[in-house]
Amino acid sequence: MELYIKTPEDPNFDPKGIDIESELGQLLTQIETILFTNKGEVLNDRNFGASLETLIYDVHFNEFEIKRTVNEQLESYCPLAEKYNVEVDVSFARGEERDIAQINVIVDTQYMVGVRI
Repeated sequence: MELYIKTPEDPNFDPKGIDIESELGQLLTQIETILFTNKGEVLNDRNFGASLETLIYDVHFNEFEIKRTVNEQLESYCPLAEKYNVEVDVSFARGEERDIAQINVIVDTQYMVGVRI
């Protein structure tokens, strides 16, 4: 069982949510946690987290390196990812002030966790 961490800004927010019991729900929560956590923010595990903004803007990684980093995080911290078909897709688009990165983690071709930075 996982704690319910969605915020009211999330389009799938459930105001009655306290915990998540389904495996798929737990996996999606784990993926979100990895994507929205920077390395060093979790006590006792300085490697947890994708640090996406750092990868994209400070280090200027390309889509293959970002995809590799997210996949490594999934392999290390999401044991449920082994039970499902999990794919990471990364693309870039031109923005007005700076480029935009879109990172999507797709589970079984129908559930998705996406981040636009």
